[in-house]
Amino acid sequence: MNVSHDKDVALDQALDLFWKQGYASTSLKDLERATGMHPGSLYAAFGSKAKLYCLSLERYATRLSALRAELQVQAASPLDGLADFIAKAHPLSDADAPLPVCYLVKATLETSKGNQAIEDKLSDLLTQNDATFAAVFQQAIDAGDLPANSDAKKLARQLSADLAGLCFYALRETDAAVIKEMVTDLTDQVRRRH
Repeated sequence: MNVSHDKDVALDQALDLFWKQGYASTSLKDLERATGMHPGSLYAAFGSKAKLYCLSLERYATRLSALRAELQVQAASPLDGLADFIAKAHPLSDADAPLPVCYLVKATLETSKGNQAIEDKLSDLLTQNDATFAAVFQQAIDAGDLPANSDAKKLARQLSADLAGLCFYALRETDAAVIKEMVTDLTDQVRRRH
């Protein structure tokens, strides 16, 4: 196994660990166990725990964005693509996710003020996410699926808030059927906009 592959695998393992435990609750020893790397190797590969955390957030966002783009291309309409993303690829609907909660939302809830690099990374990734949603809503407006006077940015903010609220609720809800029903309601709402 080559060094870049080791680093790639370690980043995936760190992502899962941070997603489950959070930044503050994940120790260097936890990262060593999860990645199979010694402290010196971790620091040589990633620089610091905070940098590794930021890289894991970025990797998560990139993967989710790729899944969303793939579903958009396959969908009959922009809004159907957005609804399919929520129903099929969002962690709320993904049985294989480390937690049924968006990692960015969980990280925002857990990360206390103090580490500017982490705060900036989260802000950038969430802003990019809103912009992606806005672009999809604008496509729906341009296609005539939404009224011409619709505000794509406002719709994107509302969808982000709805998803974040669902994630927050999912952190405390023990009945997966309840979350599934709430996700279905949200996807139906997105589809019915047109």
